[in-house]
Amino acid sequence: MVFIGDKGCRFTSDILEFFTNRFSLFDENLLDENTIVLVTGGSGGLGLELVKRLLVCKNKVIIVDIHPPTTDFGTADRVVFYRCDITDYDQVEELYNRIKYEHGTVSILLNNAGLTSISLLKSSSNDDMRRVIDVNFIGAYNMIQIFLPEMIKNNRGYVVNIASILGVITPARLSSYGASKAGLIALHISITRYLRSNYGKNNIKTLLVCPGKLKTTMFQNVETPSKFLAPDVEPSKLAKRILTSIECNATNTLSYPYYTNIVPFFKELNWPHIKAFKKFSGMNKVTAI
Repeated sequence: MVFIGDKGCRFTSDILEFFTNRFSLFDENLLDENTIVLVTGGSGGLGLELVKRLLVCKNKVIIVDIHPPTTDFGTADRVVFYRCDITDYDQVEELYNRIKYEHGTVSILLNNAGLTSISLLKSSSNDDMRRVIDVNFIGAYNMIQIFLPEMIKNNRGYVVNIASILGVITPARLSSYGASKAGLIALHISITRYLRSNYGKNNIKTLLVCPGKLKTTMFQNVETPSKFLAPDVEPSKLAKRILTSIECNATNTLSYPYYTNIVPFFKELNWPHIKAFKKFSGMNKVTAI
């Protein structure tokens, strides 16, 4: 769905929230006090904003990160932190068993954890490349591989993969980040088709999120080339749209802000057009640091 301008996005989000809160137009809403939500990378950035908004929905929230959150949520019984390196399959498996024993079944999985490395491909170390791909792609794969079967068994669940529009068209010096997000997009599509082919119209939903540049520490040294054409994304606003989509049982792709809806169009063009697009948009220039 394409929206023209940020106001259009806000208007549509508000309309969805109005109908979701007042009418039973959608399937079961998983955002209630009986649902356990797991957020990877939930100690900061977008993940932290998702946790804050989930608490308003009265969910129990499990934060999985390598660093504990510094925020005082004031609801200790509803927020639980587990330290886990999601790139390690054995650690994720141990995490799953512990959560199931101590809390129950996770019904909503938010694959949010991510990191980046800004450098020329020839200047990137093998360790840096591997770490970015491991966290952004392998980590999400591990979480899905281990937590999805229980959702299928219970016929109740939601998997949200937070990718990036840079996984569609990647600027210079972000090869590892773009590759990892492109892989996550492909993984999401594959899993969605698998669920639909093997289980039909069940209660396992999937949502792909492809935002533009987030206003977080991950890209704090990257200046946005055009605040008007490609504004930075406020994590709190994106978190609101993600949870609205979950409330509405959306199963498509959430692209925000407005320009991310037209970027895939350029992907279908020949390389000279893509090169011209990158130059005109300034996306290569701003990563030349």
